[in-house]
Amino acid sequence: MKRIYVFVAGLLLLGLLLPGCTPVKPTCPTDSLQAVTLTSPPMWGLVGSLTPTLQWTYPDPSCNPEGYRINLMTGPFFTDDLGGGTGGPSTSWSPGAPLEPGKEYAWGVAPFNGTTPGPYAGRSYFFTGPMCETAALVAPVLLEPADGGTFDYLYDDGLIWDYPEDCLPEGYRVDLSTDPTFADTSLSGGTGNPSTRWGPGSPLTDCTVYFWRVAPINGTTLGPFSDARSFTADTTGMCGGPGPVSPPDSASLSGIVWHDLCAIPELGPLPDPLPEGCIDTGGGSVGANGIREPGEPGIAGVQVDLHLGTCADPVVANTLTDANGAYSFDGMLVFGDYCLSVDALAPPNDSVLIPGGWTAPQRDVNPATHSATVASGDAVSDLDFGWDYQFLPPYVEPTPEPLSFKFNKNAYCRKGPSQAYEDITAIPAGEIVQVTGRNDDNSWLYVFWSQFNVRCWVSVVTGQFYGDFAAIPIFTPLPLPDTTPPSISDVHALEGTVYYVRDACGPNQLSIAARINDDAGIADAYVRYRYNGNSGPGSWRTSPVHDRAMGGQYGFIIDVGTEAAADLSKGGGVVEYQVFASDNNGNSTGYPDGHLLGVPIQYCP
Repeated sequence: MKRIYVFVAGLLLLGLLLPGCTPVKPTCPTDSLQAVTLTSPPMWGLVGSLTPTLQWTYPDPSCNPEGYRINLMTGPFFTDDLGGGTGGPSTSWSPGAPLEPGKEYAWGVAPFNGTTPGPYAGRSYFFTGPMCETAALVAPVLLEPADGGTFDYLYDDGLIWDYPEDCLPEGYRVDLSTDPTFADTSLSGGTGNPSTRWGPGSPLTDCTVYFWRVAPINGTTLGPFSDARSFTADTTGMCGGPGPVSPPDSASLSGIVWHDLCAIPELGPLPDPLPEGCIDTGGGSVGANGIREPGEPGIAGVQVDLHLGTCADPVVANTLTDANGAYSFDGMLVFGDYCLSVDALAPPNDSVLIPGGWTAPQRDVNPATHSATVASGDAVSDLDFGWDYQFLPPYVEPTPEPLSFKFNKNAYCRKGPSQAYEDITAIPAGEIVQVTGRNDDNSWLYVFWSQFNVRCWVSVVTGQFYGDFAAIPIFTPLPLPDTTPPSISDVHALEGTVYYVRDACGPNQLSIAARINDDAGIADAYVRYRYNGNSGPGSWRTSPVHDRAMGGQYGFIIDVGTEAAADLSKGGGVVEYQVFASDNNGNSTGYPDGHLLGVPIQYCP
């Protein structure tokens, strides 16, 4: 029997050593589990799929954990968990459902034996595409801190915003200043990637009001800025907020590109005197006079470029003239010197203007340029460009077709038939759009703006309808969206003091109660908390709902017994917390809005 045993063992050993046979690694000891190394996607990488494969390596080649737990969270707050587990020693994992496009995600991995975790490796961040087209960049929406609130962590990436489209800019410019006009940009900076979180690079001054705003950027081209907000830097909780501070009034630059008319006979001597609108330009030549007289039409489809600074500085925005030749740069919150230029030889202008020449503001100088200086609230509206066509093409007034609408003034086009609905776009005077629907009292029309593939509602008082109202079908608009966040009240802790490491001195769990209500129903609620001691505040953590009762009563439990040791190191401090909730319509809020609530915490030896 002994010889048979040795023979079988030898065969097993031989099988392990034969080429092509992979030895089965033993399970790593639970008390020796090690942190993994996250390998893919790389930090701040862009993934090409909405179900990306996350990969990592385990540092000990001699053994495997029984499995891995993967955390996957959505930015910018990273409070959800879309992760899961491998169920085995595989070192790759993909989410079971597609992720959202144009978002930032954080992920991390911990090895597991049974229900015992090893050390956690994270966070690593990645982005889901696609990238945004430069011409389609839109204004971000500022989220945190609240307007007029406080900013109580001076180096953290606590300025948070959202990009409202399902795509990613290449990065963001963040303006931060004590000046509401943002004339001083010494504290400003950029993200360098599509992350929607940023923090100042140097300490802010306590009890000082700061203003901030954000714009997307592709390459060197800035998109539109967000609305500006204010906050008070307050690390002590003793400053108090300033209340919302009104941002500066925006400025605008506008004008018209017009056809400077000068009609002279093709053959024969020049008439004497010259026709109205014509001047002698020297050398026997005649041209338009550079003055816009009544009846001279605008030229549509001409691109006007905007430079911040001089005309030699880069272009920061551009726009096309409308059907009346008018253009406008509105909502400008960066004040100072600008240049406007029109290059007749560059697309798309070459196909619109050539052949011909400029008559205003400079004769026969290309590109034609205007310089302007703007301050808060300025509206400079006389930045016109005159163009004299060589062959004098006729101007034809567009004839509206049946069931169409021509705007006689600039107007907002909205998601529904009243000013209570959010605007989708602004349509300039002179534009003609197709009418496809109306409301029941004929006061609003549902239109299609083919130039930008937009469908929206306009008020009939903003222009002229052509056709028969009875031929337009009546549309039932979408109901007004619910924009009211949940109400959070009666937030309080059930313990006066909590203890960590041991429970011999008193309670080592912090119980928090709150009343949360919303007519649309509560989709999610959680507590965000951190430990603040002698070394300053620690990292934010979250705790989900522990229990709930009728009447909107919610309970949360924070297990501080061993968790606080890493942040407080045997020192006392405070557990600071806020309660957050969101409803089923996507509205969210936090309580309190401003200062944090807190409960003393002590070390129990």
